[in-house]
Amino acid sequence: MEKNSQNHNQAHSGDANARNRASNSFRHIIANRNMLMSIACSFMLFLLMSCEAKVQKNLSVVSVSGIGSVLAQPDMVQMNVNISHTASTTKEAKKAVDQTMQQLLKIFQEENIEDKFIQTVALNYEMEYDYRTGRRVRIGQSAQQTMLVTVNDILNKPERFSSLLDKITAIDRVEVQNIQFDIENKTELFRKSRELAYQKAFDKAKQYASLSGREVGKVLTISEGRSQEVAQTNAFMNNMRLEATKDADSVSSSVPTGNREITSEINVTFSLK
Repeated sequence: MEKNSQNHNQAHSGDANARNRASNSFRHIIANRNMLMSIACSFMLFLLMSCEAKVQKNLSVVSVSGIGSVLAQPDMVQMNVNISHTASTTKEAKKAVDQTMQQLLKIFQEENIEDKFIQTVALNYEMEYDYRTGRRVRIGQSAQQTMLVTVNDILNKPERFSSLLDKITAIDRVEVQNIQFDIENKTELFRKSRELAYQKAFDKAKQYASLSGREVGKVLTISEGRSQEVAQTNAFMNNMRLEATKDADSVSSSVPTGNREITSEINVTFSLK
């Protein structure tokens, strides 16, 4: 009887110890979870503070733009010279075009225009029609040849193009079209326009910084906007057609070329100190 009582007491004591161990383990788990949550909250708070600091840092910038322009006179001109003849047969029309072409090539040679600056861009042979009393009537065969001619060094020799133009338009059945004045080498001009654009952007940034009681720091970003070339004034006879004249006593051509405007635009972001 006494032995059974001892066994019962030992069993009761073992159950109590097991419950205590389970309770301690549960409290340990809760404590660990609370600690992990505390660490996670601290980490999230750190991230938020870091992001806020980064935002504040990014706010200490000034973004500006600048446009730089350079003016220069054209030093070259390109034009289309078109020959057109109509005859009863294609052979005859082509022969007439070839004869006129020889006249033009002689003129180009006299004006020291190299062969590489004379390029045939179109050559056409087709039937020619006329409309009479509502009907289409064939009047013969037409032959056409169009050349792209480039004349350089017109800045140092402005009379060169005028002289060439007078000689070309003195030939019958010749048209001069799409006269375009240009600058042969624009590299240096665009370099200068970019320098002016940056300087204007920097001056603008300094002004904004001074107004806000700050100083301009280092460059953070630079991006280039549009760079373009625009004719400052419309060149005489530009994109117009000149038909040949037979008046040998006409006044020599006067061809003002105007200026070309080279423009660069940039966007710059500076830090503020």
